[in-house]
Amino acid sequence: MDIDMHYYGTYALARAGGLTADAAATVAFAAEYVDDSAKEEIIHHGSGAGFVGEATAHHPTALIPNNNLDDQRRVWVPFHFLPGGEGNDLSAKLICRKDSAIAQQMVAHHLGLADAEFALELLGITAHVYADTFAHYGFSGVSSRRNRVQAGSIELVGDDPFAAEQFEAIKAFFTKYGIQGGVFENFRKAMRAVITEGGQAVVAALGHGAVATYPDQPYLHWTYRYENADLWGQGAGVERDNATDFLAGSRALHGMFNRFAQKRPDVRDLRTERTFDQIAPVVTEIIGTVGPRERRWATWQARLRAGDLTGIPGEEIPAYDPEQHRREFRSLANLADSREARMRPIHRFQRAAALHRNYVLRDLLPANDIILV
Repeated sequence: MDIDMHYYGTYALARAGGLTADAAATVAFAAEYVDDSAKEEIIHHGSGAGFVGEATAHHPTALIPNNNLDDQRRVWVPFHFLPGGEGNDLSAKLICRKDSAIAQQMVAHHLGLADAEFALELLGITAHVYADTFAHYGFSGVSSRRNRVQAGSIELVGDDPFAAEQFEAIKAFFTKYGIQGGVFENFRKAMRAVITEGGQAVVAALGHGAVATYPDQPYLHWTYRYENADLWGQGAGVERDNATDFLAGSRALHGMFNRFAQKRPDVRDLRTERTFDQIAPVVTEIIGTVGPRERRWATWQARLRAGDLTGIPGEEIPAYDPEQHRREFRSLANLADSREARMRPIHRFQRAAALHRNYVLRDLLPANDIILV
């Protein structure tokens, strides 16, 4: 998903789910910052403390860094392509599944930490990972043949002019990076750039690079065919109506936010709390907005400002500035006492990100018969 859902949609759904404006802003910022925290750097404090920046970001066009197998395991898998756990072998189990049992276990675990100092930041990270299961399903966060899509098989359903224009831009992406979104070594064959099958070289695909950004556009209705039908068992053809998937994801996020609000009355706002059925028609209209992401996030802003999602008109979604967190992270070196860091938003985000990564890779996945690290 893109910033229109991860930030603006998350804020609006958190408010309608019963969180205060300040809490919703913290949650939404953390949710979007997962896509912007790209460096594992250490800020040194004079006391001897070292504040570690957790890399949670991936960028589909940053293809060379993304080919790093450790990054795939530590970034793509836990933060963007949560494994669904289905199938008999590791590469099958790593495929992300929409609202999987594993995703629900993650949500339940993190909600159990609602009283932690970094609970709101963890809720935002959870929102990002959970929402992505409704967009990234069918692909895995490692370079795998299962991610490969037949060349030329992507087709739009309908005749929307903007979608057609975007389709041409996607063609340019493939011209630059190849039909699979780049050339990667298979994660199981790390020392070889290709694997051989039937006498022909077969390169692996990473994430949803083979279909570019199509899974992240909420209004798209499209089809494609996987290249390796035998690896899926039920044929290779897929039809996806993103609007339906995003609406289901919005319902799931709203429910999660409401459960959190019930656990934390100090950040609950009963004035704005709505059932999802009450706001579903408005959310459906917003998700169906066709156009660039600026137009889509402006629609979230406008409908929240009108009171259509909370019943309280006049509310503005705070502007998102990732540099705010980056500046704050660098400023940790200047704290009078390193212990002051524990209540800084950026430090709470880093603590939450570290906990999430460790929990997913070291606890959640092994509990579901997936050993990746």
